[in-house]
Amino acid sequence: MSHNPITQLTQQLFDFFTIAGDDIIEWPCKRFQRCGDLVRYNSDNLGIQGDISIAADGKNWFKYCNNRGLILRSESDALLLDESAIAELVKQAENWLFPLAKQPELRKDRYTLRLQRRPLIAYVINAVLKTGEHERYGEQCKHDKSPTLCLELVNGGNENELRHYRTRQLHDIIRRLLVYSKWRVVAPKDKNVNTLCVHVQSACQTNLMPQSRRPLDVRVLSGVVLEPHKKSATTMTTSNYLALRSNDMLLMAMHRHGLRDCTKDRNYDELLQRLGAAAVIVDLFEVRHSSPATVVRSGLGCSKGAPYMLYNSARLETLLRTFNEKVEAGVYDPLPPFDQIDFSALEEELDWQLIYGYLLTFPELIEASLDQLKQGQCAVHLIVRYIFSLTSLFSRYYRHKQILVQQRPHLMYILYARIYLIKAVRQVLNDALALLGILPVDYM
Repeated sequence: MSHNPITQLTQQLFDFFTIAGDDIIEWPCKRFQRCGDLVRYNSDNLGIQGDISIAADGKNWFKYCNNRGLILRSESDALLLDESAIAELVKQAENWLFPLAKQPELRKDRYTLRLQRRPLIAYVINAVLKTGEHERYGEQCKHDKSPTLCLELVNGGNENELRHYRTRQLHDIIRRLLVYSKWRVVAPKDKNVNTLCVHVQSACQTNLMPQSRRPLDVRVLSGVVLEPHKKSATTMTTSNYLALRSNDMLLMAMHRHGLRDCTKDRNYDELLQRLGAAAVIVDLFEVRHSSPATVVRSGLGCSKGAPYMLYNSARLETLLRTFNEKVEAGVYDPLPPFDQIDFSALEEELDWQLIYGYLLTFPELIEASLDQLKQGQCAVHLIVRYIFSLTSLFSRYYRHKQILVQQRPHLMYILYARIYLIKAVRQVLNDALALLGILPVDYM
């Protein structure tokens, strides 16, 4: 099973349309984001746009392939010359990781590809739920010959200053991402001449790095933290900002999500701490890490921020908890084994968008976040954006789908398929939150 099924599917597409030349760049030479506009994986409006679209003009493919040591099989200006070429694509795709559902459709200057849904649904949910202590969804295998990387925090400073707190959090997020990566992280004493050395530091401390650096030395800079109106460096301490955002999150949750009489709950303090810590992380990393971040005062900020993310985290936990309670009460039978589930119940558009648009793409998100690490960039903001989008779509799903259906024999296959989906969404959401150091919540 590939750690990134999108990479595998992209390779299968390229294997059909191209052959390797003598000067080919290492494959996968470029993942799909680097294919220009040749291959596009859609995440929204899939019913109309299709799952994948590929450029129909062979000239665009020729230019891309020529730069990467690939040879385009078709000598025509059209990528798929005639009906027989289209039929051959569908036939060969029967042996792909995810077969095509039907022949590609030509829409303007692009072919629209639609995948068979049931095999992909089963593949993705199974891959996600196999996650355990020694196996993570999207994690690459490492071995003794894996490239090595040494991650160091340069003069972390007083973490009660927000700029240093942000730098520490950036270092920790990169460390968590590297668990999934091809790199084997080593201690400074174990690095060698081929080890990539990544130094995380505040943008205010660039003079701390030695002037003469190895070619494999990389600086990852954490931007300053500013006041919202003056745009000057904030003097607010980390502890005060955590307390401020905790109070903001409490007021927002009470107003929007019906959190009442929380001071009577013994878990009140822990909930507030989690909400506040999550809000601060989002505030600091919803922009690129090298850009200045701005503190949020007077409860202002993104309306779909940390409380929205964690409210949907709590929804997932509540759904699964309620299902288990109904099983214990004898209302539902226990959840059947995975291989007995009829996943045809998840082929409707909202289910498909969750699975194809977000669960499938989690490994791709991790790779995209680390793509530019050698250039001193880690796209943490993409993780924040992914979580916002995933929770927004799940919220829509929750409003439109009755997950815990009535106990009727003809509805049970739908219930069990949706419970497996909910478990997979929870796992991926929790994994994404964990990358940011955010703890999920059981209730709100």
